[in-house]
Amino acid sequence: MNLYAIIPHMGVHKSLPLLFFMLMHQFSYGSAAGHTKKIDNSYYALSLTESISDEEGNHLTSQISKALSNAQSDANAKTEILEAEIHYEKSIAAFKTGDFAKAKKHFDLFVEKIKMTNIDPGLYFFIFDDAGEIITKLKRIYSSSSAMISSSLNGYAIPMSIENNDIVEKYISVYSSDKAVKKALEKSGAYKNIILKTLRDFNLPEELFYLPVVESFYNINDVGNAGEIGLWQIMEHRGRALGLQINYWIDERKDPEKSTEAACLYLKRLYIMLNDWHLALAAYNRGEFGLIRDMKFSNATNISEMISRKAIPKETQSYIPKFIAAVTIGDNLEKYSFKDLKYEKPLEYDKYQTNKIIDLKIVAQCAETTVEEIKRLNPALKAWSTPHGYPNFELKIPYGSKERFIENIALVKDLNPSPELIKHKVLKGEYIEKIATKYRTTTKEVYNDNSNLSKQKYLRPGQIIFIRPGKKYYNS
Repeated sequence: MNLYAIIPHMGVHKSLPLLFFMLMHQFSYGSAAGHTKKIDNSYYALSLTESISDEEGNHLTSQISKALSNAQSDANAKTEILEAEIHYEKSIAAFKTGDFAKAKKHFDLFVEKIKMTNIDPGLYFFIFDDAGEIITKLKRIYSSSSAMISSSLNGYAIPMSIENNDIVEKYISVYSSDKAVKKALEKSGAYKNIILKTLRDFNLPEELFYLPVVESFYNINDVGNAGEIGLWQIMEHRGRALGLQINYWIDERKDPEKSTEAACLYLKRLYIMLNDWHLALAAYNRGEFGLIRDMKFSNATNISEMISRKAIPKETQSYIPKFIAAVTIGDNLEKYSFKDLKYEKPLEYDKYQTNKIIDLKIVAQCAETTVEEIKRLNPALKAWSTPHGYPNFELKIPYGSKERFIENIALVKDLNPSPELIKHKVLKGEYIEKIATKYRTTTKEVYNDNSNLSKQKYLRPGQIIFIRPGKKYYNS
């Protein structure tokens, strides 16, 4: 009797563990037994041809049950697993801060601790269900990385056509007459070096450089209807999952370097998962779980089928045609009447690593530039200063200014001084003279800092005005 014949005679609680165990047993020994064959130069199929008797099946189930029972009282294994978990968490934390050497160190220690648990073989089925997924991902990464950027006949790794190419032609026509597209292509000059370098680092097709045309028109401050932000229009939960810092102080979805790395990581994951660039791009727009549900519901295996069966939302149906249109135009500018584009200059800056909170006014003074320029170079910053609780934060300052910035900031005693202006919420019965007296200043100074007050006869309760306190206010 073969494996599938045994399963109906066993309860579900017994049959699933046995299935996992047998699959992993064949995965481990199939090659030697001649049960493994190569497919597409990279993938391996397992053949379930071994037969097993009822007696052998019952024996295996008994061994598994015994291993589960014994595991509950194995104190040594529990200790090793607890220490392994600590190293795993430290590895993740180090990765998020960019300390890859430390991340690798703790991951290696995590693996060593797992090995020291001396796991009972009877428990392998319980673990190998997840381990099999890891192996699958590793095989896809190492077997498909060259395919990710291999050129097709027209020089692209991503197919530049779909079954109904009329939709593509429609968007080529729309984009080629759209001033917003021209402006986007000009803005792309600022980010071209960053994006192309990151695509090469991740071994991804360079035509993905034009994906921000579809996403944001290269507008780093663009906010989508669902709260997605930045060049790559990354959702908040997705950004955090990809290692981006998003909080009161900072939103790295607006950081050109960090967001591009996150987007490339996500795109690579999607390609590894779906093994098709059109599906991967659709998943980038739709979300992988939503797209997979759509595929299952419609029995579709490619983007053309999904479009023809209306299996995906309208926005996702148009996403691939828009991307193809953007690449086609971007690589054939003169053909589509995009001449004399005034590209923005590539972003250039120096980086200063700091663990301290520094007021951006101080940063600007030390870099001998303006606060506006510092904010332009650091669009991810949301507050008045470098982010709180962000070790080794890389502050961007004007290119060529690092040496004198370091000299100047070394002389600053207070990196985050008290602000000169204070917000005051007007209370019932308050008037300008009374408020000025409270803050040890004059009515003239209050009017100077609040030009709108000259048009008001009376203050309104709840109104916010700005006050520049006198020196005696801080000494009292």
